[in-house]
Amino acid sequence: MAIEIRKALRTDTAQLLRIRLMAHGGFNEALYENLDLPVETIIETELGDSASTEYYGNYWVAVDNGEIVGGLSAYPFDDENPAIDHPLLPPERLLLESPFASMEAPGSYFIHAITVFAEFRRLGIGSKLLEMAKAHAVAGGFGLLSLYVFAQNSDAIGLYQKQGYRETGRSPLIPHPKLAYSGDVCLMICPTSQGISGLD
Repeated sequence: MAIEIRKALRTDTAQLLRIRLMAHGGFNEALYENLDLPVETIIETELGDSASTEYYGNYWVAVDNGEIVGGLSAYPFDDENPAIDHPLLPPERLLLESPFASMEAPGSYFIHAITVFAEFRRLGIGSKLLEMAKAHAVAGGFGLLSLYVFAQNSDAIGLYQKQGYRETGRSPLIPHPKLAYSGDVCLMICPTSQGISGLD
């Protein structure tokens, strides 16, 4: 298997949608449920908005023989410009974001989403995506990478720890039936000066 990591294209939108929904474990569905537009339409709009950090231009994809098998979204934490303002989004929905908002990593290069499709896991693809993110962070002069991860997602945490990430914060999630996880969400950081080690 020869994996290529490349910048995402607008024509990759369907797979970028899949990457984001899988990576966020039901968070988007919880935030946008029962609005006037399907969650998929809202996210596709964000992916096409060049003024948003959700823009497809902030994504990279892992490709095997022409097939997208996973991907990653990353950008400077201080540039955070999240979801489009939706006029029908109830204010109480924003409470779902409060556990994340309570933990910040200013000045870091932030991994907003990362996933490898199930049938391609444990082949080192996640490590390749993380290596790519670290290379871009170094090139951009960032001293730290950061990401959020659900505390129950032990496989992801194990991978991140092998790459040099450590937990620096933890906050309880707001329970919601659409979320794939309960318990806490963790903030993890990794210094860019620390070498990559281990494979997923």
